[in-house]
Amino acid sequence: MQTRLSTDAEVRAALERVYARPELAPRQPGLMDGFNEFMRRLFGRIGDWFDSFGNLRSENPVVYWLVMGALILLGLAIVAYFVRNTLLRLEDRGAAPRATRGKSGAIDARARTAGEWEEEARRAAAAGRFRDAAVALYQALLLRLEAAGVLRYDPSKTPGDYRRESRKDPRAAGALTTFLRGFEPVVFGGRALDAAGYDRLRGAAGEAGAHG
Repeated sequence: MQTRLSTDAEVRAALERVYARPELAPRQPGLMDGFNEFMRRLFGRIGDWFDSFGNLRSENPVVYWLVMGALILLGLAIVAYFVRNTLLRLEDRGAAPRATRGKSGAIDARARTAGEWEEEARRAAAAGRFRDAAVALYQALLLRLEAAGVLRYDPSKTPGDYRRESRKDPRAAGALTTFLRGFEPVVFGGRALDAAGYDRLRGAAGEAGAHG
């Protein structure tokens, strides 16, 4: 039996049906295509630069070794930078929390104990740095109140948050409110604080167990 050969039109139609299948459709260019083309050209130019740089070794060896020395030093500096940053991150993971300022301007007192903050307040007051003394006394006061179960310390909280949280203990709330009434204008409002003003803060903090 003689087999009929396909005509050109039939072959063309069959090919069109095959290439019309979704898996054979041409891929639309994406964002990475442009990036890949850029990187290909960049590495091509770098390769050309190294090729031309190789000729410099025989033509001008002094310049060649100067350039090579600079590149080696740069590479060592980059390696040292990454090694140092890695070691610092590892050290920070095992270290105690550092004192940091939150949105309210308060310092994270977790880096110190209440007694240490009280000692810092005394040193600052003795040196005439009453604003710094007030900040340190504020940290001691919060930690004392937390130890008494009046509030829970959190560096993201504002003095107003602590004032509301302390209402479950009227005595502590009264001492904290009195302290904050003199503390907030100094720390957040820029008002000057003298020895008499600090003594009033210290008296209010003392009622809640913090002694600066």
